Amino acid sequence: MTLVGVNSQNTEITEENCGYAPFKELQDARALLTALLDESDNRQSRASLSAAEELVLQIDALMDFAHGMLHAYPYREVPVCWRELYTDSGILKALALGFIASSTVSIMEAKHRIPLKPAILACDKVLVMAGAAGHERKQLVYELIDLLEGMVEGLEETTQPPKKRARTGAPAKLGEEAHQGPVPEIRYPIPRLHLPSMDAFQQHVNGPSGATPIIITDSIDHWPARERWTDLDTICQTAGPDRLVPIEIGSQYTDEQWTQKLVTVREFIEQYIVRDPLEDETGNHGQDKKDGCDKKEKPIGYLAQHDLFDQIPRLRRDIDIPDYCLIGPRDQGGYDPPDDVLLNAWFGPRGTVSPMHTDPYHNLLAQVVGRKYIRLYAPKETSKLYCFGSDSEDGTQEQEQEQEQETTMLGNTSQVEVENPDLERHPLFAEARYVETILEPGEVLYIPFKWWHYIRSLSTSFSVSFWF
Repeated sequence: MTLVGVNSQNTEITEENCGYAPFKELQDARALLTALLDESDNRQSRASLSAAEELVLQIDALMDFAHGMLHAYPYREVPVCWRELYTDSGILKALALGFIASSTVSIMEAKHRIPLKPAILACDKVLVMAGAAGHERKQLVYELIDLLEGMVEGLEETTQPPKKRARTGAPAKLGEEAHQGPVPEIRYPIPRLHLPSMDAFQQHVNGPSGATPIIITDSIDHWPARERWTDLDTICQTAGPDRLVPIEIGSQYTDEQWTQKLVTVREFIEQYIVRDPLEDETGNHGQDKKDGCDKKEKPIGYLAQHDLFDQIPRLRRDIDIPDYCLIGPRDQGGYDPPDDVLLNAWFGPRGTVSPMHTDPYHNLLAQVVGRKYIRLYAPKETSKLYCFGSDSEDGTQEQEQEQEQETTMLGNTSQVEVENPDLERHPLFAEARYVETILEPGEVLYIPFKWWHYIRSLSTSFSVSFWF
């Protein structure tokens, strides 16, 4: 284990940006950990182990300080130096804990103290809280997590007796709940194709009249995820019950009450997946009424648009990148292809909604578990879809600034409630033409670049999107 990549070069962490004390503390922590890792004796002494344990406490204080600075500014205005300070402190903590765990002394005491899981938690916080800011830090954190997870598996096999796996109380098969959302009538279906050839798919994407949505069937049946992810306990144990993930709270991100929080995988599953979020506190379903009063519904939690598979490589082993992502889409205005295929996870209960929006890339949306209702509108319909900021009016300077911020954040999102539109506010929406589908388990929807799409989960759902 080395400090490759965790150096003071190519960084905003300077005495001028961060102040003398935080800068000096980080430099001292880096120097001490480097000295510990460079020891030639593989059987670290108790003195070096104690020094590492003291170092962890010092780094914790530095992370707490950086955490406070992250919250001292609006999210988009946090200076890079504080994100980098939090990132480097978290990496140093993970490495120090890994050093402790890898020592002979620590392994002998592993039944009472296994610091590898806190090390992985530190990496999770770096990714989620600070985006692993800094030169080559994100890839370093991913590699560190992979290494630490392997050490956890090996250590638990050699030091802990077999024990019965804790269950989450989940249904036997995901996506097959007795209570599912209302299923819309499909009037303008998206065509389905059985395993089109690569040439056929490329011709479709690069056609002279522009690409249109299609559904590809039977292309992901070989994924282990198709079977493994139907069981919540398997998902929980594979991902790691204590792994930290960001989730959205609220049915959709355009709601005023929408917020985000960090939870463990187990907390997310037990609080938002096992229990139907549309079920009230008495066990009745939210669409039911008693004595003319609406039931209080539990907030919906959604693990949405998160690079879960880089953060948790063991889940990545259950899927493959579709070969269709390897075609070369033609140049289009505004299209800037990513350097590599971008994967995102979408895991949540029935009732989650992605408001109608566009993405900056071509998209293959693979439905692994559950069903989703999806509606799409072509780019030519944009003028009828009322994206945020499109109908601004004159106002005060403060209102104009709020309008500008809203446009920047939601400029790719429609204001229309697709399945319950307010046609007095958005009259042109009634004229917009669309196609739609209910995406079934095992199907892959191709969403062309610049196409608007609206998605609602009809059951517990786990999807993977591939941007290319």
